[in-house]
Amino acid sequence: MNKELDQIEDMPKGGPLGHARQKASFNWKKLKLFIEDLDLHNYKKKIWETLRKDDLFNRPLDDISHSEQKQIAQKRVLKIKDYNFLTDDDMLERPVKRILFDEAIVLWEIDCSIKYSLHYQMFEQLLRTLGTDRHEKFIEQCERGEIFGCFALTEISHGSNTKQVKTTAHYDPNTHEFVINTPSLEDSKVWVGNMGKTATHSAVYAQLFTPDGQCHGLHIFIVPIRDPNTMMLKPGVVCGDMGPKAGLNGVDNGFATFNKVRIPRENMLNKTGDVTPEGTYVSPIKDAKKRFGISLGALSNGRVGLTHYAPCIQGLALTIAVRYGAVREQFGPDNQKEQSILDYQLHQYRLMPLLAVCCVWRVFSLSFFENLSEFLFGLATGDKSDRQADLGKEIHAISCASKPISSWTTQMVIQECREACGGHGYLKAARLSDLRNSNDPLLTFEGDNNVLLQQTSNFLLSNYEEYLKTKKVPNTPLGICGFLNEFEKNINLKFRCQDQKELMSEKIVMEMFNWLICYMTKISYEKLKSNLDKGVDLFTARNENQVFYSKTLATIFMERQLIERFITKKNENKDSSLQKVLDNILYLSAFYLLDKHVGIFYQGSYFSSEKPVFMIRELILELCKQMKDEAVGMVDSMAPPDYVLNSVLGSSDGLVYQNLYNAMIQSNGAFEPIKIAKSKL
Repeated sequence: MNKELDQIEDMPKGGPLGHARQKASFNWKKLKLFIEDLDLHNYKKKIWETLRKDDLFNRPLDDISHSEQKQIAQKRVLKIKDYNFLTDDDMLERPVKRILFDEAIVLWEIDCSIKYSLHYQMFEQLLRTLGTDRHEKFIEQCERGEIFGCFALTEISHGSNTKQVKTTAHYDPNTHEFVINTPSLEDSKVWVGNMGKTATHSAVYAQLFTPDGQCHGLHIFIVPIRDPNTMMLKPGVVCGDMGPKAGLNGVDNGFATFNKVRIPRENMLNKTGDVTPEGTYVSPIKDAKKRFGISLGALSNGRVGLTHYAPCIQGLALTIAVRYGAVREQFGPDNQKEQSILDYQLHQYRLMPLLAVCCVWRVFSLSFFENLSEFLFGLATGDKSDRQADLGKEIHAISCASKPISSWTTQMVIQECREACGGHGYLKAARLSDLRNSNDPLLTFEGDNNVLLQQTSNFLLSNYEEYLKTKKVPNTPLGICGFLNEFEKNINLKFRCQDQKELMSEKIVMEMFNWLICYMTKISYEKLKSNLDKGVDLFTARNENQVFYSKTLATIFMERQLIERFITKKNENKDSSLQKVLDNILYLSAFYLLDKHVGIFYQGSYFSSEKPVFMIRELILELCKQMKDEAVGMVDSMAPPDYVLNSVLGSSDGLVYQNLYNAMIQSNGAFEPIKIAKSKL
């Protein structure tokens, strides 16, 4: 272990952060290696050091035009591909390197990371997982840099309701072609990343019609939209850039309409369904539910990636705010030295629970990616088993909660960190405002957050309905509805702790989450059934079940997943020096999340007095106080090098004021007054 620790660069000795670092009860390098091993650390380090030496990846000191941002982002994407940081051997040997590669790029620049992932991971991944041998030519062209792709699902009038997407693909048996068509202006494809200026091909989602007039639902078609050599639009394609956005202006989000654009029959991705040359629809997977489950899992790829983005971006913001808070001194007792703002209880409560939750999200996202890797491997090898279909459904159910909750949490974390840094946090050189604007669209793309959560709650309620009939839950790969197997036991639990010592127990934490999810499942189902029994249709019944019921159920489900997986990871620890900080992370994050549901605990009579609330909140404050001394060590364990962090407030040397002053005097035009000619009147 010591040899591994020596290979990780030390933090600066002494300085404004020296005292805060000495307070930690653990070696920050050990915590880093507990979350990710040395091989993964060195992998990211190699990427960052390469980018640092390349002038193309220099960060401009001042704003540049949106057009320049798009040009630079595209050049960077292609250069990253040339560097070949992520080889096929890497992916086979350690699939997790794919998500660590994403992390390395997103921490450097979010725009570039999103453009890269849209082409090489979304577009190309669709070809690999939902295509067959006949699509190898497209994969080879991607790898050689001959074509550049995008993913076109959303339309002007339909985003979340994908079943109502109007773009059509009619099969013509006379020419063996599909005719891609946009029926009306409202059906134009929009918000398609890479489509605006750089894509040559698009994976277009369209309603498939066979010659008999039957619609077979959404399928994916590879549609050339620009000539790769001239970048001129293909006949029948109208395509362009949507214009300036609040952030992510390096990503060229585009719009497109298709006027009876003809493509070869072979351009349809046909892993789960195909059309014969004669025009007959066929599928190798006869069970429609199984086919749907496999398709759902394949579409979860983007949401799983965004779930990992969340703790990465949270970690940047918290590193900046914690290091700044440890150095910044304001107020103090009369006639005494000012104290660090991190010593104030309110500041601790603002940041420490978020720091703990960030660590829990990171453990979860790495674990969840392993589940996705297993599913994608099965998809690539043609696994058509019930287990593969069940795994796809479970990944879909989790990702429809993980993406919304993680992105909301990240936006809240960034804003809290911005405010925790006061006015200095608003300066562009602090990087927090850029993080906030860049993260904002993550709340919407890959599915509107509120709508996605309904997918999770519907999944849970369907499983509960099945449980009521059979009194058991089938074994599934991830067992995410396993809590129902002990439903009667869980629903009858009551709070029984007498002091904080009893409260700090993994068993108690999971009992509280188990009661919560069982209770919310029960009352959400009963509310839904009550409306149905009154003659209300299912659509209306589900709609009237969201507030206080289904949305809360999906949220609690996700929080339970976070804590359950962190407990599993924590129990793998063999280093006693990390036990204290890992316990602190677990219990602070768990009770911070549970405290948000105090009203439900009383509503369902799990709490019967005011004592539990006082006990939990006193414990939260005590854990915040303890974590304050661990905080700088914790952010050191998750922080990238300073040249990646790129914040004058968050530098590892703690020289906040010097770095801030240097940024101000180096700002373009800092000493140039605005001269306005005086009126002669």
